[in-house]
Parts: sequence; C-alpha cells; structure tokens
Amino acid sequence: MNLEVINGGNARYLSELDKFKDGIPLGIINKTKTDVGGTYCAINCSSNYIVVCPFKDLVDSIGADKNNKYEVFKCYGGIREYQFKKYLKEHTTYKIAVTYDSLPKLVRWLGSTDGWKILVDEYHLILEDMDFRYDAINGLMDEVQKFNHYSFLSATPMDVEFEIDFLKNMPHYKVEWSNYMKVNTLRFKASKLTKGLARFIQIYLDEGIQMPDIQGEVQEVEELYIFINSVKSIKQIIDTLKLNPDEVKICCADRNRNRLLLGEYKAEPVCNPNKKINFFTKKCFQGCNLFTNNGLVIVASDGNKEHTLVDVSTAMEQIAGRIRTNEEYQNIFRNSIIHIFSTNNKILTDEEFELIINEKELEASNLLSLQNKATEEELKVLIDKLDVESDIVSVINGRLVYNHLKKQSFIYKQELRKSYKNGLTIRAKFADSDKFVLSDQKDWDDFNIKMAKAITVSYEQLLKDYLDKPNESYELEYPEFPLIKKYLSETEMNTLRWNKETMVKAAEDKKLLDKVYLAVYQKGFITNKELKARFKAEFDRLNIGLSPKASLIEQCNLYGVKQCSKFIDGKAVKGYELDKLTLIF
Repeated sequence: MNLEVINGGNARYLSELDKFKDGIPLGIINKTKTDVGGTYCAINCSSNYIVVCPFKDLVDSIGADKNNKYEVFKCYGGIREYQFKKYLKEHTTYKIAVTYDSLPKLVRWLGSTDGWKILVDEYHLILEDMDFRYDAINGLMDEVQKFNHYSFLSATPMDVEFEIDFLKNMPHYKVEWSNYMKVNTLRFKASKLTKGLARFIQIYLDEGIQMPDIQGEVQEVEELYIFINSVKSIKQIIDTLKLNPDEVKICCADRNRNRLLLGEYKAEPVCNPNKKINFFTKKCFQGCNLFTNNGLVIVASDGNKEHTLVDVSTAMEQIAGRIRTNEEYQNIFRNSIIHIFSTNNKILTDEEFELIINEKELEASNLLSLQNKATEEELKVLIDKLDVESDIVSVINGRLVYNHLKKQSFIYKQELRKSYKNGLTIRAKFADSDKFVLSDQKDWDDFNIKMAKAITVSYEQLLKDYLDKPNESYELEYPEFPLIKKYLSETEMNTLRWNKETMVKAAEDKKLLDKVYLAVYQKGFITNKELKARFKAEFDRLNIGLSPKASLIEQCNLYGVKQCSKFIDGKAVKGYELDKLTLIF
C-alpha cells in the first residue's frame, strides 16, 4: 500500500490545503477528523462532481448547505430523469449528491462519465452495511470504476486488513492536523442496557445531570443526544417513561415498519429543532450535522444485539463528531462522550469462526461449479431457491458471483463482536484509538453515582462500588452506606445476602454494642456462660437482633479482653479476663 501523509497543520478545512484545491485526490483519503469540509471541497471546486452518500439525509444535508457556490442536484428514490436533464440544461458546472441505491440510474442518465469526478463519502460503511445492503454496495463498486477519477473519503477509514484488492491498490492519503482535540470517554457496563438507559433518562428528568464542561467547570446538562441503533429499544424507553412526544426527537429511517412501531411518536429529519431528549439510529451516525451549545452525547451498545454494536474505531469516532462547531454553536460538552454497553462472552473463537468461513468458501465453490454446469432455466430455478444473504456469493445480473466484499464484511463483523466480549476488550479499543482519552476524573463523581444508580441492577454492586471508592456523592444518595461500612465486614454483608434492610439492622445493632459492653462489664474473670446470659438480657432490653455469643466480647474496644480458662470447683471453665475501662461515656 502506498501511503502519503499530508500535513494539515492548523488549517480548519481540507479546501485550504494545496492537495484539495480542485476537489479530492484519486484514491483513499483518511481525513482523520470530522467537520473539515470533505464533501464541501468536492461541491465547491471547479470540477463536475458526484458525491455518493450512504443515506438520503446526507444528500439533503449537502444540498442544504447555504455556503455552496453551486446548486446541488439531489438524487435518490422518486427523482426522475427529466428533472436531472432539466438541471443539466440550466447549469454549466454540475454538482450531484446521490445515494448508493440511486447511483446506477444516475450513471445511466449520464450516458458518458467523461469529465466527471466521483467521491464516495463515509466509505467505511461499505463493510459495516454489507450484510443488509449488499445489492446497493455491489452496484456502487461497479459503477465507481466506470469513472476515470474516483475517491473514497472517511475520517474513520476501514483497517487496511479489511480492504479488498481494488481498494488496497489505490493511492492512500492521511491528513495529520496540529489542532486535533481528543475526546474524553466514560464507559459504563449495564447488564440490562435498555432498562438502565431508561432509568438514567428518568434521573436526568427528575434530578438533573451535572458534569464538567470543556473548561472543567461543572455545568447542568440541558439536552441528551442518544445514539442507539434500535427503533424498538427507543420505543421501549419512551413507553416506559411515558414521555411526551413534544420532548422527544427521534431520527431514524422513515420506513413503514418504523412508523407502525413508533405510533404517535414520529420519525423526524436530523435538521428539525433539537429537543430535551434526542434519539438517533445508525442512519444519523455518519456525516449528519447537529448543532447545540449544551448537549451530552451518549452511545448505547447491546452486546446481545449485533445491530446495536458500535465500532470504536469507526462509528464511535464518527458519533463524537456529529455535534458541530461554528460561529454560533460551541457545545460546552464537545470534549466528552458516554458509552453505555453490555457484553456477551458467548462469542465464536477465532478457530470456530475460521471453520465457518472455510465452510462458506466450500459452499461458494460448489455453487459456482453447479452454475457452470446448469442450463439457463436450471440456473434461474437455482437462484430463485437460494438465500445468499449469509453466503460469500451474490447474485449480479442474474449470475452467481464470488463476493470478496462480503467475505471481508463477515470477518469485520466477527472482530466487532469480539470487542464486546467483556469490559476489558472494550477498554482496549478505546485505548488503541488516537481520538479518545480514557477518563477517570474525580470531577465526574456526581455523574458516576447517578449513572451507576441507573444502570446497576443490584444494590450489592452499588455498595461494593462505594466500599471500593467511598465518597460523599454515594452517601448523599445512600446515607446508610457509611453505617454499613463502619460496622459490618464484607463477609458479614455477604452472609446477610447484601439485603439493605437486614444489613442496616445488623449495623445499627452493632452500633449499640458499646452500651452492651458497658452494661455487662465486670473487672476480672467472667465465664462464657455468664457473659452469654448478660448479652442476652441486654439484647432483649435494647431489641438487638444479634446472636448473644460470648465471643462478641472480643470486638470490644472499651477495655482489655483476654480469652482464658479458670478452675472453678476443680473444673476448667472457659471465659474472658476483662481489664479496667479505658473509655468512659
């Protein structure tokens, strides 16, 4: 692979760099950070350009930019050829933004690709979306190669190991900037992600959430931007909390299934005004521009729902750049991102996965061999009967074709699943990224407590977290924690099954033991039998639920205690020698 590093210095936009004066260079371009005007560069240079987008919203976003020098023709489902011909007739410099799906019809309308440059934006999605958009992506790769000048652009490109030969053989560019801001990340593991996220939103609505802003000053959060790729989970959350449609913005694909699922809650365009709670599915993870002065970004990934998994090296970094900055908007929380996730340790091993891939290779070979022997009628029947979604072959122009992209996509998805095996694997992904900082700041204590309260299912885990790191934020939420910590050992807590009521009663009982020690005191020797009787009498009087064992005296700090035996009436009797009082109430 040929890699050229481009020095971006302190420039704000790609168009300020010599290499991008007349659009995007031919090849693979890693711009390394979002919001540097990649598509703007293509749309505003002097060349005729086609910008290919994975989603309709991105096409609309490009067309809506008021700073464009040229009018952009937006091409997606429902757009007709006569509209395109009219645009060509009325303009001399042509700029087109088109979706993956509509690119083939656009190329047909062009007739000739001479004099055109083409840019595939957010190209890393080629692998991420391959499993459910393989027809569109296969068409994309075929159509792109009909042009003399083509570019693939992303701030978070796919790893070279996942590239097919066509991409590997292209020139590669990487822009390195001097003014890059790293983003703090806080990670929270939830055993039941949707319920935990709902509880956090409820705490936010009831109590408010505070966290450090980019200056390190603790500020109130006014808006939540929640990225979760599951319309079903979004609906469960808003139903659980009985949220008013006026306070919730949901940005997802405007499909019939989603409309039926959401009911009175409507899917909205990204450009609609922000609300207190804003949900975004995958269609908004990439390239969409959001603007706010006070918005906290939360990413939710369920280890048991593959479609919700967020790749730290691509989608997570994209999400971190969704809230843009300009002269009007400077989000005070732009340097932080929250990741709530659940894990799944039932992931295929590398050996098991390799066996599956080998089986797919063999099946592909058999299918292609069978195709070569079949008549046209037999082949049609064969293809009609096949479901090749999970195979390494695809159907292109009525023929079965070995699909290298699908194989790479299967490998990529396996690596993504492995990253959610446990909390350590997720942490490692963030640590490997040069765009995130693993945060563990004391300034986050209040936020951490509220998040733990939301996503932690058990009282036991909350208390264990406090025992590991005691602080006032826990004590404000759970005032009994200091009492339990002072009077009970973890062994005792475990014996009491970490039940709040029984632990508090046991701790309060132990708190009364000093009064009992004073009441049972007598200087000199006292037998176990007598000591036990005195304990029982005091426990009954003070309503203490502890077992009146003589050995409890060993915990006394008011006077010296020494276990010993004494001969009484010729028999050795066990008991304790009590020294003089060292503390008087």
